Amino acid sequence: MDKGRVAALDAGRALAIVGVVAVHLSFQFPNLPGAVTLIARMGQYGVQLFFVISAITIFMTLEMDHARCADARHVTLRFYIKRFFRIAPLYYAAIAVYGLISYGATRSGIERAWILGAHGPMDVLLNMLFLHAFSPTAINNVVPGGWSIGVEMLFYLIAPLLFFLAMNRARLLLATALLLALSYATMSMSDCNGSLDCNVANNTFSYFWPPVQGPCFIIGMWAWYAFRSHLLGASDVTRRVSWLFFSLALGFALATAALGVWLDKAHALAPVFAACSAVAFLLFVCSHHARRRRDSARAAPRATFVRRCAAALGRESYGIYLWHFICVYATFHFFDHAFGEKNGETSLALFGATLIAVLVVSYALSRVSDRLIQGRATRLSRRLLASVDRRFHLTRDA
Repeated sequence: MDKGRVAALDAGRALAIVGVVAVHLSFQFPNLPGAVTLIARMGQYGVQLFFVISAITIFMTLEMDHARCADARHVTLRFYIKRFFRIAPLYYAAIAVYGLISYGATRSGIERAWILGAHGPMDVLLNMLFLHAFSPTAINNVVPGGWSIGVEMLFYLIAPLLFFLAMNRARLLLATALLLALSYATMSMSDCNGSLDCNVANNTFSYFWPPVQGPCFIIGMWAWYAFRSHLLGASDVTRRVSWLFFSLALGFALATAALGVWLDKAHALAPVFAACSAVAFLLFVCSHHARRRRDSARAAPRATFVRRCAAALGRESYGIYLWHFICVYATFHFFDHAFGEKNGETSLALFGATLIAVLVVSYALSRVSDRLIQGRATRLSRRLLASVDRRFHLTRDA
């Protein structure tokens, strides 16, 4: 395991990114078998898995910083610097790249890329300020999939406050209740008409915006505080408990599918069930890994290739998320009619091959952007963090 990384969380990120890519590709294969289509459509809830993992990772790193930092201001400033330089550089690059794609498509007479919607300079500015989650035209039209980045950055804004509230469980419970009440009240006043029979449509502004998705982060936050030792693989979990986690993950996943895919209703509630499924799945993976390490400490690990692929996809999941839309658009532009004319079995084979190809190319693009952009940003953030550490340690000593 790399420093600061938990292998099971990278496995979760890998599953999430495979699901996201699968759902975006599936629309080009109308003749897929029904069961495969439903499973692929479930891939959209990989975003909620990302949200849960993000919350767990944030509170894990905040705890680590709190143990070594001078005070709350020190912890908070370090957190904002790390999060900004982790997210912003690649996101700004994506704004530029997808802007060029849109411009080039317009100039060449090709219809606007389907991955982009109509937007203007103000929408670009809102994306650069990470305030686009509040605007219907900015939330998902400047960078495809950018809605999740906007929601996540808003959670980052309040994460340090929630962390320090968590040191008093009564205050944390009160803050959680207030956040959930605010989320429910906001939805009730907009789309839910004061009831659980929500009219929030899938993949709309009402579905994307923070009141619907915010509870996923709260679930991830409580997962860290309730199951910290499990998530770190430091607890003794029996095989029966491990499979109980798996059963819970499957049960919540079926509930998510019923609400968001099969019945195609209650889309405001589906993310919450997806987040619960994500927590149970992560607990299963963590406990399974811990038990395998104990049971076969001297044996050579099996499925090494699969684990290495999962770890690689997990490490590069952010870059893959940003760049896979380029590959999806390319397949849509050049192969849409060919894919749509194939029968069920051929469609399934082509879908699998295309999914693997898109993941490989997106991974390569992520590695390139990591070397050209993210690597430099990381080095700059480390210099800033070192400067901040020196300042606060000098202040504390004084």
